[in-house]
Amino acid sequence: MASVPAPRKPSRKLRLHVFGSKLHKWLALFVGVQVLLWMGTGAIMSFLKIEQVRSEHVISREAETLDPGFMAPQWLTDRRNIVALTTKSVAGSPVVQIERKDGSTVLHQADTGTRISPLPQTVAQTIALRAWSGTETSIAGARLVQAPVGTEFRGPFPAWQMTFADEDTTRLYIDASSGAILAARSDTWRFFDFVWGLHIMDWTERDRINSWWLLLFGIGGTVIALSGFVLLANRFPKLRRRKVRRLSTGNPR
Repeated sequence: MASVPAPRKPSRKLRLHVFGSKLHKWLALFVGVQVLLWMGTGAIMSFLKIEQVRSEHVISREAETLDPGFMAPQWLTDRRNIVALTTKSVAGSPVVQIERKDGSTVLHQADTGTRISPLPQTVAQTIALRAWSGTETSIAGARLVQAPVGTEFRGPFPAWQMTFADEDTTRLYIDASSGAILAARSDTWRFFDFVWGLHIMDWTERDRINSWWLLLFGIGGTVIALSGFVLLANRFPKLRRRKVRRLSTGNPR
């Protein structure tokens, strides 16, 4: 009885081809969803106008100018630890802003030296209304915030949150110490922020572009591309041998 020949061991190139095929297939399934999100969120962010995301079409951030005849006051006697002394206009009134080495910022009435910060709600509302250039000029809500408001505002604190009654629910954050406009947020911005979180795979903070998730999927995408090149390179000799075989047999097909 004739012996059955042992099956031939797969060649190294064949084993590499099989391994590359499996790696390419499973990685593509794993990374493919995020790649689709990258492409889709990138297209959405490119479609949105950055001016509307920043509310620049309804909020003016230009600093108010002082009356040319205004003179700096002489009431300031304690000049210790002062790093900056600025005269400016807040809500249409001249004030003096004092910044000290400890990081504190305080506003005083320019004529009397009376301290006015933290600013009261009425002054913050005036600042918000003077900065507003949209059609809807009423304020639907106002509150003093002392802690981060989700991902849309993280300080400095305390700050006034002024919510306008427009259809985009625009919120203006005003520094209660200096009267400066810190941020403008709207439904358009909040949608952009959500899409940005999906794009960089940071679903909580929205500012980490070097997270392990992003690194992992980036490496996975690179491996998919490299394994695809390996598969393509392994197919080239087979195509050439098939062409030679057709020519030797005289069969063009």
